[in-house]
Amino acid sequence: MAVDHKRRRVAWAHDGYGKEVPGLFFRQPTDEQRASIRAVTGDGAEWIDASVKERPPNAERVPDSFHIVSRMSDAPDQVGKRLRNQARRGNDKTATEAMRGVRYAVPKNPEDLTERQDTDPRGQPYRSWQLKELLGTLPHQPTGQAGAKLKRWIFRASHSRIPEIVESFTVPALPEPFNYQNSNSAYE
Repeated sequence: MAVDHKRRRVAWAHDGYGKEVPGLFFRQPTDEQRASIRAVTGDGAEWIDASVKERPPNAERVPDSFHIVSRMSDAPDQVGKRLRNQARRGNDKTATEAMRGVRYAVPKNPEDLTERQDTDPRGQPYRSWQLKELLGTLPHQPTGQAGAKLKRWIFRASHSRIPEIVESFTVPALPEPFNYQNSNSAYE
């Protein structure tokens, strides 16, 4: 599917997926029209990258904001699982028991926590949840502010010392023409 983000409409659609489908789209425009394409959004599929390199000469490959945020939504659960498994392997019954229910405790207001749910605000489950929530706000920021906030978020994520986040988000800086409010999710 090809979306014109400026006009907020679907420009072209075709059944299927894979490198061949964008190739079908990129064969239709004239060379001049292809040269006018400045950015191509989409999920992280490598076949999209390959199509963009082949066809539109001036386009930059830009991650879609919906897909960036959705990648982060699993991180807090993955952090909790890793910490629970570490505690279990170390036969630390107190830590294992403490990790149960943290998933539900982290987004609560501190005064609403039960004694068992009392979580350390500097702990990895809480910090991973904070990073997830902060990233979710970026697509709703004014375009001029979103770039600086994304750079700050990438710095915080890359320095978080939370393996699930550091590994997933060594995201390159997004190119300037990218409007952080562009997302293909409404059209998909």
